[in-house]
Amino acid sequence: MEPNINTEQSKQTDSEASTTEHTTAPEVGTVSGVEQYRTFAILGYILPFLFFLPLLDDKTKNVPYVRFHANQQLVLLVVVVAASILHNFLFVMLMSLGYMVYQVLNLVILALAVFGAYNAYHDRMKPLPFVGQFQILR
Repeated sequence: MEPNINTEQSKQTDSEASTTEHTTAPEVGTVSGVEQYRTFAILGYILPFLFFLPLLDDKTKNVPYVRFHANQQLVLLVVVVAASILHNFLFVMLMSLGYMVYQVLNLVILALAVFGAYNAYHDRMKPLPFVGQFQILR
């Protein structure tokens, strides 16, 4: 009888340890159990001004995966607005140079959006290159 009790206790401690491991999401890497939030995460990279949609629901706004990708999308939106302002300034000053710079920035923004959507689709919490280290949402 004693070995069965010890086996049950070890199973309980193993299951308790595994539940505590899964409740804390890693900062970078693949996260399990977030498939239902994947659509919001991808949609925000396609249209960055929709970053706030998953934050409106009480159930989703406390999920680290959702908050991470909403923050990355907000950073991407800030980059889009800054590129637009830079384009307007350069276009007024130097028409052809401003246009070329804007086209390069648009390609960079597209690459960042594709990178973020790809990571969101594969349930990864990997920051965007160059701008992903900034955290606006807490």
